[in-house]
Amino acid sequence: RAMMLGLSHSLSRYKLKYSPDKVDTMVVQAIGLLDELDKEINIYAMRVREWYGWHFPEMGKIVTDNMQYAKCVIKMGMRTNCSGLDFSDILDEDVERTLKESAEISMGTEVSDVDMLRIKSLAEQVLSMSEYRIQLYEYLKNRMQAIAPNL
Repeated sequence: RAMMLGLSHSLSRYKLKYSPDKVDTMVVQAIGLLDELDKEINIYAMRVREWYGWHFPEMGKIVTDNMQYAKCVIKMGMRTNCSGLDFSDILDEDVERTLKESAEISMGTEVSDVDMLRIKSLAEQVLSMSEYRIQLYEYLKNRMQAIAPNL
């Protein structure tokens, strides 16, 4: 009986080692991670909007894309810095002009430097996770092309 159990364990290990299903498992795991990343990125981005919104509430309606919003938060910091910065690498010219005009007359509260560091750190996390999501998507696309080229 012990010999049969040992043989079946060896056979199972052999099958697992050379299983073509392992590739499928990696794809399934990557898809699951992609879904989780989407949720996390949205949660973090909404938190950045919420926190920074106390300081510069008008920006939420001006910059609608989450990634652009996070980049603006990181670049700008305090809204008083807005007028002296160039956002042409992030925003369209019209949006940039509107943002700068709104920063001058914003009704937001002042925040401490420590609070701004936390907000910027969270915005950096949003960008970092978004970059990783892009890499993961590319990996998944390449794996699927290799596994199932007709899809």
